[in-house]
Amino acid sequence: MLVNIIVSRNRISGEVRTGIRLRLENPPPGVNYRVIEDPVGLSPTHNDFYITSDTTFKWFLKTIVEPIYSLKLRKLTHAFFLNLYIPHSPWVQEIDQPIFNLFEKYLNKPRNGAFYRLAVGTFKRLFNRDNVIMITWTRWSKEGLEEEGFRDVRVVPPPMRTSFRKIDNEVTVGFIGVEYHRKGGDIAEDVMAKLPRWVRKVYVGKSPRRVDGITYYNPMRRDDLLKLMAEFDVLLFPTRGEAYGFTVLEAMSMGIPVVASNVDSMPEVVSDGGIICDVDDIRCFLDSVKELVNSPEYAMELGARAKAIVTQRHSPSIVGKELLAIYRELSDE
Repeated sequence: MLVNIIVSRNRISGEVRTGIRLRLENPPPGVNYRVIEDPVGLSPTHNDFYITSDTTFKWFLKTIVEPIYSLKLRKLTHAFFLNLYIPHSPWVQEIDQPIFNLFEKYLNKPRNGAFYRLAVGTFKRLFNRDNVIMITWTRWSKEGLEEEGFRDVRVVPPPMRTSFRKIDNEVTVGFIGVEYHRKGGDIAEDVMAKLPRWVRKVYVGKSPRRVDGITYYNPMRRDDLLKLMAEFDVLLFPTRGEAYGFTVLEAMSMGIPVVASNVDSMPEVVSDGGIICDVDDIRCFLDSVKELVNSPEYAMELGARAKAIVTQRHSPSIVGKELLAIYRELSDE
């Protein structure tokens, strides 16, 4: 079966976005993907989540280019996130979060505003069609999209293979987050500053501060990031808003226990493979990280649970069969 797959790129290095890359690397059995680059090809700065002159210009171009480009897409097509293609053929639209979450947590816009209502109305007209199935990654997201009036939403988690982390005598607590406030970079720094001196503290992202005892890294390519993450013994993820959290999933796939916020999709993603704290609860984050660094046995047990969740919920073979069934439903093959 041949499926068109439209790829877009991230705002760090211009690499294919993680969710799309995972689908490409783990196609369902018997499926061949025909990769179509997003026709609105701009520099990574245009791919930010915030409303800037760059992102406004990008969406202006999308309103012109994508509806016209849609006329070229005649076979089964798999597109990702929010776009303005008009499905004329069988279509899978993969989205990671309800639109209200994008507005509230990423764009800092209220869900009762005119801009939000316009967006929801537009995307409902695009995606609520008989030949379109929407897929998302969590039950939380499915329920939110259904609340917004999207008709046919299925949960198909991203495929993820397990790997191994580095085991040595050094205990490393790591944080990864590009957006300082939303990702809880300030909380991560406050927690790390209170950890024992013998704990190695690693911060990947952009921060206005430089806290003594923390090793800072700029955002990096995914392969380099995964190599660094493999050195973590604990991932600290105090996010204030999250669509999914691939950083968490990748840590879990290596058997790294996670301490994350009780917000949006996080409790469902982490499940019992980590510890959940209320948003902004610095004491909980600190106590939980201390418990893990002081109890290697507990950390190993939690990491093993995390890895088992990835094995069961994100197995490429299981996820591939679920996606193949949707492709066949749309294409009648």
